[in-house]
Amino acid sequence: ELGWISKVYVNRPAVVRHAEQIKKWKTVKGNWQAAWLLKAVTCIDLTTLAGDDTPSNVHRLCFKAKHPVREDLLKALDMHDKGITVAAVCVYPARVPDAVNALKAAGCNIPVASVAAGFPSGQTPLKAKLTEIRLAVEYGAREIDIVISRSLVLTGQWEGLYEEIRLCRAACGEAHMKTILATGELGSLANVYKASMIAMMAG
Repeated sequence: ELGWISKVYVNRPAVVRHAEQIKKWKTVKGNWQAAWLLKAVTCIDLTTLAGDDTPSNVHRLCFKAKHPVREDLLKALDMHDKGITVAAVCVYPARVPDAVNALKAAGCNIPVASVAAGFPSGQTPLKAKLTEIRLAVEYGAREIDIVISRSLVLTGQWEGLYEEIRLCRAACGEAHMKTILATGELGSLANVYKASMIAMMAG
């Protein structure tokens, strides 16, 4: 039931005020700062989404994914034996086999993520989006990053957006799915909120 979506209101001045307050929060220093930065590295999807990507580009990216921080820095922090890697390697579907093979050869279990569903524009027929997702999973991607059809948001087609995301989630099978909202193209904070809620409800 998505009837409530039309009643959503976002208090933009309050959001802006809160965003300004966040900028004034104190940052951590010293060892705590190093710990947070290392934690941040482990949350990164190291990504290449270039039109000129080749197997060798992807191989270099996978090496960097396994060794994201210089060894001498890790030793200085006594973190050289903690297995610090990035969270995932993200590539286009056609490059997924290259990444899977490079990571396997490197002896590490970093997951491969793939953008799909007509990334980055989302201007692809739904049938093609679902095929692209299934192919990426078949090639070995363990995470799929879809992008929504912004036109569905901008024209208020909330049921259509829900159904599209639901079908994308089903096409992922066992793979984890992330939904890219492209918030800069949604027109308003209310639309960002609505699209976010619908994405969560759709799985």
